[in-house]
Amino acid sequence: MNRKVLYGYQIEDGKLIHQPQEAEIVRRIFTLYLEGKLQREISDLLNGEGILYSPDRPVWTKFRVAFILKNRRYMGADGYPLLIVEDTFQAVQTTLQKKWGERTRRDRPVLQLRDRLYCQHCGGRLKRIFGGNSKRPDTLYLKCEQCGSRTVIPDDTLLAEIRRQAAGYTPTAPATTAYAPSGEVVRLTNAINRGLEKPEQPEEVVSLILQGITARYACLPSETPPIDLPRLLQEERYEQAVQSVIISADSTVSVTFR
Repeated sequence: MNRKVLYGYQIEDGKLIHQPQEAEIVRRIFTLYLEGKLQREISDLLNGEGILYSPDRPVWTKFRVAFILKNRRYMGADGYPLLIVEDTFQAVQTTLQKKWGERTRRDRPVLQLRDRLYCQHCGGRLKRIFGGNSKRPDTLYLKCEQCGSRTVIPDDTLLAEIRRQAAGYTPTAPATTAYAPSGEVVRLTNAINRGLEKPEQPEEVVSLILQGITARYACLPSETPPIDLPRLLQEERYEQAVQSVIISADSTVSVTFR
């Protein structure tokens, strides 16, 4: 960044303090982002208003906006004075993660499954291996965090295998539980029986019966409908369709669906 001090701050008498004009811009950036502005739109807005990032690098970019939005020092970390309250900072992080997930689903869908990949040999988690100029950007390079087993599988191969196994997948019927009356149902049933023995107050009995119907309905077992697997895969929402993926050293794939 070629800045001696984080944007929004200055050093005065050997202490870090807010730089008033820059601090106001930082608050504005957080506000604009939470209002729905994109990072590039924010940088374009600041540039259009003639606001400088720094004298030596005056132009705002979406990367500088992103750096500010993700920097915990604005929340008071590392000895910096508090500039952005925690609720606002965390709300921005949640929005950033949501948008990152949407972009991941669109740009490289296989990464939705990065936390659901397991080793066929020992059952350990398969973690991605980074680094190296020879690695293809459309291929997963994986290593088991327990046994160290490694495997390599192209994105298209993994996703095609998921779709192939989904074509032959038959969802199991959801388990149902027997009806079990609650204590409130038992109480109302007893009250209704007592009321029927004294028909001189029919309005009260009718009210109890209606309450009993409501209480009984609340005790009925609920069933979770099976997921619409074809639709989820068509929309490339793999994280909602897949429970886990087991991959062997020779890239054999076994998929468990939700």
